[in-house]
Amino acid sequence: MRKPTRQHTAVCMLSATMFSLAGTAHADCRSALNTPNWSQIARSVSTLQLCEQIPVGPNQTARFDIVSLDTCSFPNNVVSVTAKAMLTCQSGQDSFVQMPSVDSEVTVAATLDMAACRIISSDLKVSGEIGAILSSLEDVQAAARNWAQSNLSRLCAMQR
Repeated sequence: MRKPTRQHTAVCMLSATMFSLAGTAHADCRSALNTPNWSQIARSVSTLQLCEQIPVGPNQTARFDIVSLDTCSFPNNVVSVTAKAMLTCQSGQDSFVQMPSVDSEVTVAATLDMAACRIISSDLKVSGEIGAILSSLEDVQAAARNWAQSNLSRLCAMQR
């Protein structure tokens, strides 16, 4: 399996952030955007440089904003997490060929077994031209899930 790029890693970091919130989810669904820790999470995520690792095209992250981040808890410590973020990539000032900015939507959905500290299912979708580039790479879903599972395990170990 190919080593995940920074873009895959950054998207998975978003998932890992969601996982840390999932452990505190109540019986009903809730938005992490309304939690006291949201400003710290948003600041952390906004520093991710996703576009810098894209092999072709605009290679500078102009914007990475989380639009929604929701958790829902179910019986037996099962938690679902969904997130949506807007990503804008642009050409760097030192790029030989200047290209127009490219906008994409990043959507992550995962189901977690918090008692076992494992991902039951996950799905990463990236729209637009960036999504087209990612879809041409091998094992994007598996690499994202493996990376996220590693971070979830680390977060669970910290909480025990």
